[in-house]
Amino acid sequence: MDANIAMCELRERKQQSYNAVCSDFAINHNMEELAKRIGVSGTMLRNKLNPEQPHVLSPVDLALLCKESNDYTIINTLLGDLGLVTAAVPVEEQSRNFVERVLEHSNLTGQLSGNVLALYKESRYPRSQKRKTLAIAQAALGNLVLLISDLENRTTGMSPLLSMGVDFIANGAPLPGLA
Repeated sequence: MDANIAMCELRERKQQSYNAVCSDFAINHNMEELAKRIGVSGTMLRNKLNPEQPHVLSPVDLALLCKESNDYTIINTLLGDLGLVTAAVPVEEQSRNFVERVLEHSNLTGQLSGNVLALYKESRYPRSQKRKTLAIAQAALGNLVLLISDLENRTTGMSPLLSMGVDFIANGAPLPGLA
């Protein structure tokens, strides 16, 4: 019996969070432009994001909407209470080198620290500021994913073996037949 009560409380809290994030999403984005890009009418998209309407945002529409807007707050809100964190991996930033990634991470964590420092004494955390802080944290996670990927690519395959071999020879290792 208690499990059913707890499930209903989770459902109600999650539904309220979902409704709030959908409303914020509709306010923060151009619905007509996004609707064209995902293949639905602007009115239908607004109705799907409006909790007062009977229309429901399907998972496929949600995925398309998040991808086209590059705003994953709805998905992050849904997954947040489950203990899951998503990280958007920016495709266009694959060309950055290792040092640039580390510096970008320092920049994003500094912004995050500044936001937290400015708001830690506040009794109420405004929803708009919460969304901005979460966006910075998500960008930092995406950057970390790319940093990890870069490190993995540098330390797998033949590259490390060749690199170690060059370092070994360059540092004065004797070569058979030449020593």
